[in-house]
Amino acid sequence: MDQSNNKALTEANVVYTYTREQAIQDGELVDISQTNEAKESGFRIPICVTRNLWGKINDCKAEGQDWKGRLWDVCFMASNAFRSKIKSESDCRIVAFKVKFYEDSNPVKLWLCFDECDGFTLMFPEDY
Repeated sequence: MDQSNNKALTEANVVYTYTREQAIQDGELVDISQTNEAKESGFRIPICVTRNLWGKINDCKAEGQDWKGRLWDVCFMASNAFRSKIKSESDCRIVAFKVKFYEDSNPVKLWLCFDECDGFTLMFPEDY
């Protein structure tokens, strides 16, 4: 971005902002940074999941599955997808990958979004 575009952005009249912290407080995002599942999957910077994805992960409890195992699966697949994308491309802001939530289900597409300031966010594409 050149100097003139940067100046225009900093001088813009901002009508409203909604921060990551506010989204976590409101329950729109769930911070999983301190979970063993995120740490064991290789995430060392902040990572959140959307409320929609968090609900899907927790639905596994109703099916007699371990939600922590499902969270680990999602984090592990996201971490692998991100590392593969880094090796092949320079733009890693949105990394698509698939996960099966149940043995007999079809794989579901998820996104791992990366922002240099806020960290990672895991979500369904429709949550974007």
